[in-house]
Amino acid sequence: MNGLYDGEFAGYKIASPAELDTALREAVVAVDANVLLDLYRFSPRTSSDLINTFKSLGDRLVVPHQALREFWRHRQRAQGSPRGATKTATDALAKAARSMNDTLGIWAKAVGFNQGDLAGLTGEVNALVSSLQEKLQQVLAHADADRVGDPILEQLEELLRGRVTSPLADEEHASCVAEAGRRIAAEIPPGYKDAGKQEDGSADGGAGDYLVWYQATRYAQEHQRDLLIVTRDEKEDWWWRQGAEFIGPRPELSLEFQSLTGRRLFLLRPTDLLARASVLEVDVDEESSADAGRLSSYLEELEGVRPATWTLEELAVLLVELDAHAPPQAAALRLATSGPVVRCSEVSALGDDPEGTVLVTFVRPCDRLTATLKEQGLLHPALPKIFRFSRREGVWCFVVPEEVPALLRTLAAN
Repeated sequence: MNGLYDGEFAGYKIASPAELDTALREAVVAVDANVLLDLYRFSPRTSSDLINTFKSLGDRLVVPHQALREFWRHRQRAQGSPRGATKTATDALAKAARSMNDTLGIWAKAVGFNQGDLAGLTGEVNALVSSLQEKLQQVLAHADADRVGDPILEQLEELLRGRVTSPLADEEHASCVAEAGRRIAAEIPPGYKDAGKQEDGSADGGAGDYLVWYQATRYAQEHQRDLLIVTRDEKEDWWWRQGAEFIGPRPELSLEFQSLTGRRLFLLRPTDLLARASVLEVDVDEESSADAGRLSSYLEELEGVRPATWTLEELAVLLVELDAHAPPQAAALRLATSGPVVRCSEVSALGDDPEGTVLVTFVRPCDRLTATLKEQGLLHPALPKIFRFSRREGVWCFVVPEEVPALLRTLAAN
C-alpha cells in the first residue's frame, strides 16, 4: 500500500517554509545565468547583498557550465541594460511631450486660444519633460559611479573559482541537445517554452534550459544532496504556479529528480532567496528583496506584455549600420519589402550565396549589430531577430518579422 506522496505522486509534495530553510542550509544551490546577469541590472546594494548571500553557501554553491556559457554570451547586453532602459524612458518622455504639444496646438485652434499664451503652455510641458529626463540621467550617473570598472565581474571571479561544473563531452552534449528537442516537441519540462530558440542559429538552439537542468541534477546526484535552483525564470516549464503564486518546481521535475537521486528538488527566485538570507546568517537590506522582485516583474512584463515589434525608427537605425558594416545583409533585408519571406535564390541573385552551411553565418552580422545596438540603448531589448532562416515548401528562406515589410516600404518612400 502507498501513501499520498508515494510513487508517481512524489512531485506534488509542496515544500514547507521549514523545509526551504533546511534546503538553504544543506542542499546544493545551483545558480542560473539570468541571476548572474541580473547582478548588472539590480541596484548596487541589491547586487552586493545577493553576492554576499552566495558567498555564505561556501562549497555548496555551483554554477552549471551551460549557465556560465550563457552569462558570457549575454553579459554585455545586461551590463548595458540600465543605459538602455534610461534611453527608452527618456525617448518615451520626449514622445509624450510632442504628443501633448500637438494636443495643445489642436485645442488652441479649436477655441481660438492666443498663440503667445499657447507658447507658454508648451514651454511648461517642455520644461517638465526636460527636468524629468535630467533626473533620470542623474540616477544613471549615480549608479555608474558606484560601478567604476566592473566590480561585478571582479566579485564573480572570486566567488565562482572552482564552483563551475565541467563542460560536457561532445557526445554527451549532442545527446542532451537531442533530448531537449524531444522534450520541446512533447512539452516536457524544463525548456519547452524556449521552442522559438530552436532556429536561432546558436549551437544549443532551444536546449539551454535542459542543459542547465542536466548539469545541475548530475552534480547534486554526485554529491548526494538535495538540489535548490535559484532562477529568475518564471515560466511554466520550470514553476508550478497557481495564478500569481509560485508553489514550487513543476511536479514532473520534482519527480524526475527524486527518481534520479532519491532526493528533493527546490526552486527559489532571487527575491525569495534575499528574503530568506537570515537563515544563512547574512544581513541584507530590507529593500533588496523588493528591488529584486521589481526587476523580475519588469522583465516579465517586458517579455510577455509589450509587443516585440520593430518600429520605423529602430529599423532605420539597423539599416544604417548594415549599410556601413554588412552591405549584403542590408540588400537582402530590403528584398523583404514585398513580404516577410525572402528565398535564398533571391539573395543569390545579388551576388551572395547563402545556401548550405553558409545559411547560418549569413544572418550573424545582423544578429551582432542588433545586439550591439540593444546594448547601446538604440534598440528596444525585447525586439526579435530581424532575420530567421526557415525551410518553406522545401526551399530555404529568410523570414523577417511580419511588421518589417510595411516599414521597409515606408523607408523606401521617404
